[in-house]
Amino acid sequence: MKKEKIITLITALGLSLAGIATVAVRPEQTIQAAVAGNKYGLVKRYTLPQSLRGIWYTQVSNMSPMKITKHSFSRPGTNGKKLYAVVYVVGKVKGTNKYPWQMTGKFDKYYEKAMRVEKTRKMRGLKWTVIGPVDDHVPKMATAYTMHEENIDGQTVKVVFEADYTGKVVNQYFTTLELAQKYGKQKFTDMTYFNLDKLPQ
Repeated sequence: MKKEKIITLITALGLSLAGIATVAVRPEQTIQAAVAGNKYGLVKRYTLPQSLRGIWYTQVSNMSPMKITKHSFSRPGTNGKKLYAVVYVVGKVKGTNKYPWQMTGKFDKYYEKAMRVEKTRKMRGLKWTVIGPVDDHVPKMATAYTMHEENIDGQTVKVVFEADYTGKVVNQYFTTLELAQKYGKQKFTDMTYFNLDKLPQ
């Protein structure tokens, strides 16, 4: 699968997230399966946390809204086509002793509509779901998501944070477009950010 497609899907920003990790993280649960999956290495669909599911809005107009279901992500694409992917637990390709990222590119087309759950991480007291391309095991290609309730102007507001592999927030999503447009660039004290000020409108 072309890296730019999956980057657009899971980071939505086209940012270069090659910075050095500065946030201490510890694996909470390793999702990567050691068992064999199907002929593509897909073991089963991953059940995304209930807190992430729903329709979420960002101030970045061509990436909003993002819809997260029990097993999938979807959002508008920069080329006018909707980007959609199912999240899987990934294991070894059936009949081989290799994971998808160790195989040749013959399954690339199939992986265009699939993502791999890497692991969950505990960062700053919150649990983050980390996902990335099925056929790429490079940490820099992964993106982390968590939902946290924040206090804004005396009200409790649900916010989905999207972070790079170091745990630095690159975008944040709200339950309404109005909230996203008003607070999209607000920096919350319990988060660490990566160039949030440079988010496009």
